[in-house]
Amino acid sequence: MPRPEPVQRKTPGRPRLVNQVLVNRMVTLRQQGFSHREIAQKVDRSERTVRRYTKGVSPQLQLPTTPKRVDVLVACTKVILEVRGRLELDTADVDVVLKALRQTLDQKDPLTLEWLATDSHARGDLLVDEVLRKVMPGINTMRHIRRIREQLRACGGQVIEDGPTDDSGPSADRLLPP
Repeated sequence: MPRPEPVQRKTPGRPRLVNQVLVNRMVTLRQQGFSHREIAQKVDRSERTVRRYTKGVSPQLQLPTTPKRVDVLVACTKVILEVRGRLELDTADVDVVLKALRQTLDQKDPLTLEWLATDSHARGDLLVDEVLRKVMPGINTMRHIRRIREQLRACGGQVIEDGPTDDSGPSADRLLPP
């Protein structure tokens, strides 16, 4: 019986089973504290392959005393959404609060942002003292304007709405009787 002819490959040697993207993922997982066996299961390679490519990469150990870092914007947004009902904020009000939060965080220096990322009490103080205290008067004014509009509509009045002139405060709507 004749033997099949060997297949000519363009590159010599065994085919590559690991590319640079996969190596980067293995290293990242190892730095996050995953074991070699867990990484092998996640990337669908053998434990030996994972050991070979992550040699010299030690896992980052999280000590119990090491403060956990969080994304300040995400953490503050979660708090705002949790207290939304108590503050009686609708979607437009939440949007105003989140815009003010982003502006406040953009003005902070990197050291302060690092501190806010590790200290939940500081994030709470930031929300209450610098964000909510600044935007709640404007939100209350917008609520009053909406109530006046609704009352005029209920009485048969016409409401002519001009768009807001700037984002810093309530809209400059004009109310005209019929």
